[in-house]
Amino acid sequence: MRSVVVLGLALARAAPAGARVLGGGAASSDCTIAFDGVDATDGASGVLCVDGDPACDADGVADGTCRFSVAVCARAVAPQCGPSSAVDAVDVAGLSLALPALPASTTTCAPPSPVAVLAGTVAATTLLARQGGALKDVDFLDLCCARSATRFGALGCALEVEPSAAGCPAGVLPAGVARRFDRMRLAFGAAAQDPDHAAKPFRTIAAGLKSVRTLAKRIARHDACGDALGLVVKHAQDMLAAARATH
Repeated sequence: MRSVVVLGLALARAAPAGARVLGGGAASSDCTIAFDGVDATDGASGVLCVDGDPACDADGVADGTCRFSVAVCARAVAPQCGPSSAVDAVDVAGLSLALPALPASTTTCAPPSPVAVLAGTVAATTLLARQGGALKDVDFLDLCCARSATRFGALGCALEVEPSAAGCPAGVLPAGVARRFDRMRLAFGAAAQDPDHAAKPFRTIAAGLKSVRTLAKRIARHDACGDALGLVVKHAQDMLAAARATH
C-alpha cells in the first residue's frame, strides 16, 4: 500500500457541519491550527474511511476512492479548545492544502481542499503554526481509505504514512528512517495475516517506532520538522497500543 492523492476533484456532498480534527498537538495549543470538514476516527489525527461509507466518503459510492473535503482553520473553535494563539505563518508538508488568510487573530478558515484517496492508500499532512517566528502548534492529519474494515486497520493506516510528511529538508531525515518504516510495514503485514500471533510483529513495530521517535527528538533540537515527525510517530504508537489492547 502506498500514498496516492488526487486534488481538485469536485465533491458530491459537503462534509458534516462541525467536523474537526485538532491534529494531536499539545493540549494547551492544539486549537491554534486545525483541520475542518473531517472527523477523527482514531486518536487525534486518524481519519479511517471505508470506501463507500456515506459517513466519511463524500460520494457515498464504493468506487475505489474515498473523497474528503478538508479546510485548514486558524484559531479553531471546538468544545475542547481553550484560548488559542494568534497565527501569522503556517508551514505545510505532505498533502498540499489551502491555508487561511494570515495573520489570523480570530477564527479564520481556508476554502475547503477536495482530496481523493485511492482505496488501500493514505494521504497525510503536517502543519507547523507560528507567531512572530515562535512555534505555537504542530498538527498531523492521516486520511486513510480502506477497502473494508479490518481488525488492525488504524495501525496499518498509521504505518503507511511516509516520514517525508514531516517536511524535513533534504539531508535532515536519514535514509534509514524510510527503511525502518518498511520493516514495520512488513511486520504489520504478518500481524494482519495472523492476528492470533501478532505479539512478535507488534514488538518489532514498537521497537521501530521507539527508535524513530528518539531520532525525531534529536532533530527537533535544530529543526521543527522533528516535532512533526514525532507527532507522526506518536500517532502510530497510539494505534499500536490500541491494537494490542484488542489482541
